[in-house]
Amino acid sequence: MRLVALIAIALCSCATGNTNRGARSTVAYKFVCSPRDATLIVDEQNMGQCVLWEQRWLGLGPGTHRVRVEREGFLPNEAELPGQGPRGTIRVELRERPE
Repeated sequence: MRLVALIAIALCSCATGNTNRGARSTVAYKFVCSPRDATLIVDEQNMGQCVLWEQRWLGLGPGTHRVRVEREGFLPNEAELPGQGPRGTIRVELRERPE
């Protein structure tokens, strides 16, 4: 029975994409970015392209989290997200870098 509980806990943290290993997720976000291949960075950890997080929840633990979306040729977008509250979708539209 104990093994089943450990597997369930491991599956839950993988499914939410918890960036703080060992910490419990207290909120989860999806990200919709333009361009879709922009890179999502949470607390200085590269989470891959935003498109990966359009249909998948990214679980975050307690506290404030620094989020940055960037792509070559575009101005980066940074924000702080709370580590608690209801699930939500974050929409980010990057502006092209002026030449």
